[in-house]
Amino acid sequence: MADPNLFDFYNNNPVGVVDQNIWDDKIPEVVMNFQAGPTIYTPLVKWVNRSQVTGAPISEWTELLEGDVDNDEIAITAQYIPEPAGVDSRSRKLSAKRYGDKVQLSESSNIYQMWKMSGGRDWRSLLKGILGNNVRRKIEVLSRNAYLGGPKTFWTYGGSAVDFSGLNSSSKFGLGIVNAWNLRLGNLGEPIIPGTAASAKLVIVPPGVIYDFQESLAGAATNEGQMWRDAALYQGKLNYEIGTYKNIRFVEVPNDTYGQNSAILYNCGPILEQAEISAPIARGAGAPNPEAVAVDDVWYIGQKAVAHYIQLANTTDMSNFEVNDMVTIHTLRTSDYGIANGVDPLSGKTITRRVVLIDAGNFRLSFDRPVMYPYTTEVDDYNPGVYGYVTKGTHVAFNLVLGSAGGIMGNLNRPLKFYEPKPVDDFESVYRYVWDIVAGYNIWEPSLFECHFTAVSVPKPGGIHLPPAAVVSS
Repeated sequence: MADPNLFDFYNNNPVGVVDQNIWDDKIPEVVMNFQAGPTIYTPLVKWVNRSQVTGAPISEWTELLEGDVDNDEIAITAQYIPEPAGVDSRSRKLSAKRYGDKVQLSESSNIYQMWKMSGGRDWRSLLKGILGNNVRRKIEVLSRNAYLGGPKTFWTYGGSAVDFSGLNSSSKFGLGIVNAWNLRLGNLGEPIIPGTAASAKLVIVPPGVIYDFQESLAGAATNEGQMWRDAALYQGKLNYEIGTYKNIRFVEVPNDTYGQNSAILYNCGPILEQAEISAPIARGAGAPNPEAVAVDDVWYIGQKAVAHYIQLANTTDMSNFEVNDMVTIHTLRTSDYGIANGVDPLSGKTITRRVVLIDAGNFRLSFDRPVMYPYTTEVDDYNPGVYGYVTKGTHVAFNLVLGSAGGIMGNLNRPLKFYEPKPVDDFESVYRYVWDIVAGYNIWEPSLFECHFTAVSVPKPGGIHLPPAAVVSS
């Protein structure tokens, strides 16, 4: 049997579950993006298309509950059994929501002109490729977020923390939790990835957890440290697998091109500084002027005719920001994770950027990339003039432990569909490519997985962001 491979199961997604004969407007860019692009969380979801068959947005699954067994004796002369065995039922519901996106480009735009001048020819295929990446990335984020939607009573934390507020330098990843995983998740059935080589439990972690884990191994007792086995030393390793420890296989989520990692909830822990955004952010703003600054001495980023910063309120303590900080821009705040007015990691308007320039006197920050979504709507009815927030806080590692397959069930109501609307302007020069899907992510069996949260070390150019000591959230 071939070595197990996470990419072998990329069809465990709402694209692959649909028979190709009924998949509307299939385009090769999406297929290739699911085959070649890094998808870690997407293959973990089991997909069904029951609601597509029934036509209902919500499907209900019912199963019988057998009664308890009464092992008391009955009288030899009894003619009746006084109480029959109980029978009841329980049900689970699969819901579905609509998701979609589009890409758009005009022949007269600077981006189009620069692409043509650089020797590009098939720029419409370029847009389709961007759309294919968009499908893969959005489904990957939704698959990750599905696990974060599970009951918090099953969540665990590093050190002595009981929610995100207790995550700090003393609550990084430690060895003790591994034994607990073996106890809680060790008696389950179907392996997460088929094959005898993949029968062990799986934990999906960011690189910083591996760094913290190896640091803790260095200080462990000799017999404990020797239990770690590097994946290079055995056959049948998974993509991105780096080793195994006490029957737990460690898979490391790769960073993206910009050094960000989907297994990290950036700035979702205790807050060091949260600044109000006091002016609208137009699409494409926020990166340094490409005529004056080369980011990392290499990149001339974005367009000229935009604001090359985001404007913060003049009450901001700018001394709390440093170059190369990974900060989060967001419109929603939540206290659901133990942090008052904390970052909501599930919001689609929550993004992370690396600080590359600080204009403390004018309360401005510039980033390694433009802000690609417009933040132009006020977010606080009681505090006008606020268009979002920039938060710097403790980064939280999302360590997803899987004891068995089937924790999340995906419900496909209507297959992925692509649209290529005709240009609507007078000169037929504005081209759009659009997709949508009606599908849902549902907690199916919460006892099959565990969400374990720790403070985490995060790389930066030339160094490491270490988790801070305990801070008081503002």
